[in-house]
Amino acid sequence: MFRSGILIMIITLASRILGLVRTSLIAYYFGASKFTDAYFSAFKISNFFRQLLGEGALGTVFIPIYNDREKAVGAEKSKSLIYSVLNLLFIFTSVITVLMIVFSDNIINIIVTGYPEETKKIASNLLKIMAVYFVFIGLAGMISAILNNFRQFLIPASTSLLFNIAIIFSIIFYGKEYGVTAMAVGVVVGGILQLLVVLPSFIKIVRSYEFKIDFKDEDLKKIFILMVPMLLGIFARQINSVVDQFFASHLASGGVSALENATRVFNLPLGVFGISIATVIYPTLSRAISNNELDVVKKSLERGINFLMFLIIPSMGVLIFYAKDIIKLILGHGEFSSNSINITSESLIYYSIGLFFYTGVHLMSRAFYGMKDTKRPVMFSIISIVINIGLNALLIGSMRHRGLALATAIASMVNFILLYVVFNIKYVKLDFMNIVKFKLKVIITTIIALIGSFYIGNIFIKLIVFSVIYLAFWALPLKKKGVEVF
Repeated sequence: MFRSGILIMIITLASRILGLVRTSLIAYYFGASKFTDAYFSAFKISNFFRQLLGEGALGTVFIPIYNDREKAVGAEKSKSLIYSVLNLLFIFTSVITVLMIVFSDNIINIIVTGYPEETKKIASNLLKIMAVYFVFIGLAGMISAILNNFRQFLIPASTSLLFNIAIIFSIIFYGKEYGVTAMAVGVVVGGILQLLVVLPSFIKIVRSYEFKIDFKDEDLKKIFILMVPMLLGIFARQINSVVDQFFASHLASGGVSALENATRVFNLPLGVFGISIATVIYPTLSRAISNNELDVVKKSLERGINFLMFLIIPSMGVLIFYAKDIIKLILGHGEFSSNSINITSESLIYYSIGLFFYTGVHLMSRAFYGMKDTKRPVMFSIISIVINIGLNALLIGSMRHRGLALATAIASMVNFILLYVVFNIKYVKLDFMNIVKFKLKVIITTIIALIGSFYIGNIFIKLIVFSVIYLAFWALPLKKKGVEVF
């Protein structure tokens, strides 16, 4: 399981590095301006429903129900559920896409009220193009979740590589001529490529396909019953994202872009470590729960949390203490000004405070979903969202962009604590003291690595020295015990 996780991390790391290249190119060609504000807002809206799919509610609920069905009636008779889900998904994504295109002006006017009219117009035009992305990423996301359940992790993990390549290509070859419109077209092309790359593996598994929906299927009904509370939570999260956009639109020009750029850097360890580990562990958790192997659930979760801490806590140290150097290295070129570097690095520092909690939420939520408990994660998510919105309103006046980032970090901490405590009470009690001891070791070695690298001027050498010192403390335990260290 952990070997698969490491392989996925390598692919995800490559994708995230390409994502940073993409972000760097956007900063180089367009800076942090009304054009990038419009692009980021339009993309976020076009991506509004994405978490309903693949890695979100639909894919997460589908896996345990499909596993139970396959155990009961076999793989061949279970295929009809796959057909029904994908065909319904295609209809849903197509309808939402048409609505986004038709009502793009209204959507932009409602969500980013603080934008000048010219910026709103740019965002609306971009949304009309990028709305089509939703159909392709929706189907690609769900098929990826199906492939993950069949222990095929590498191809689904590689889809984002193609997405980033498409946008990078569009910026380099068409950015000067067509501006941010080129990126919008690149998003759509990237979505098409993501779907095309997972189709061959999917066809090998199902070997056939039927364009029909069995509305009498009890498992299909179960999926949508379990999805209802998750949908409420996801809509709440998406509304929270929209509210963040609302607050950010009232910052000075470039504020939205600064927060978005900081998020992309912050998402590097989140995607490489947090989501990769959660993706690999979830099918194992689901099968262990179906077989009532609670000891496997306990061991998998404890190792998952410890492995996350081993990777995320040093990442937090680097992103908090070396934020300005990192932003200057990645984005500080071309049209990206020194002011943009300052506000982006400040945003990154405050986002990074909540990095472990945000990654931990991905893991603990899947533990609940494996138990077919979709209500509690949603309830805790809504609580954290309310806290986030309240803190946004409270902190934006005094802390501006820093306040919005800090609000996200605090809300993530509350969400993780609620998930961890209730899962221990309701389902499986994890070894808390073992987790705390491991965390202290990671914190101490991270501090030593920071001290040893802090006064080095060159950011490349600084990061290399940090990594060498940190890994030196863990080399012997890892050699002796392997994954048992976690």
